[in-house]
Amino acid sequence: MRLIDESAAVREAFPAEYTDVAAAVTELGDPSVLMLVLAVLFWIRSAERRETALVISYAFAGVAFLVTLETILNVPRPPEELFRIPQEPDDYGFPSGHAFAAAVVYGGLCSTFGFARGEREGRSRGRTTLAVVGSALLIALVSLSRVVLGVHYLGDVIVGAALGIAFVLAMDRATDGSPKRGFAIGVLLSIPAVAVSAGAANALLGLGGAIGGGLGSSRLPALPALRSRLEAAVLTAVGGGVVAALTAIEAAVAAFAPAVVVLYAAIVCWLFLVPAIVGRLEIGILEGSARPSR
Repeated sequence: MRLIDESAAVREAFPAEYTDVAAAVTELGDPSVLMLVLAVLFWIRSAERRETALVISYAFAGVAFLVTLETILNVPRPPEELFRIPQEPDDYGFPSGHAFAAAVVYGGLCSTFGFARGEREGRSRGRTTLAVVGSALLIALVSLSRVVLGVHYLGDVIVGAALGIAFVLAMDRATDGSPKRGFAIGVLLSIPAVAVSAGAANALLGLGGAIGGGLGSSRLPALPALRSRLEAAVLTAVGGGVVAALTAIEAAVAAFAPAVVVLYAAIVCWLFLVPAIVGRLEIGILEGSARPSR
């Protein structure tokens, strides 16, 4: 089921001298990188904030779902001698978290962003081929990088990616396009995740992020549109700076689970509120003639 022999063939076919390339590709499925991508999209694409918020809700709900599944299955990673990068051996080898996360985020963006844009512009869903191919390529590259690096078997990433796509389809149906409903599902999925994992960090992330997203997404209809590209840059700088500052105190509260949940909730809530805060700035240059970001 984990395709151990096939995994060895993939690893051996990839030159060891290009390990750094595989390590860079695998970062495209790292939760921190994925959240950065979603945050920046939310800040600079004001016309599609609802769609981006929806994918953010999928991401946090997906974290909770995966924590529960991996904890119950309790399947270890491949042997440490196969690792090409530093990695702590653990019992979360199946399914692959990176493959799942990449499928949820990139697949979710394809589903909500691409299709919604096509409908607004009068195109049929069949015209979203480029978005589908691009998303599939990113998911495949992230998944294969995990096998090349020796931290997962081929079966782990295939199941992880397939589960991620299935999760997106299920969330599409369950949320009916409502980010608030997506975050509510995230809270519900986080409760068993926290329980079965005894308060693992990712379970607390899922719970806090879903709570913060639920609170912040209630402001979506009131968020102002961007006035210029410069405002988009200011949004990214201010939003990212505060997120970095809040993240820096994570280590100080890591031993107290409720504080960790509150911290994650504050970070995600800030992500949603910063456009309103920057939008209140009466700065002429932000209201300049530069073409607004869509």
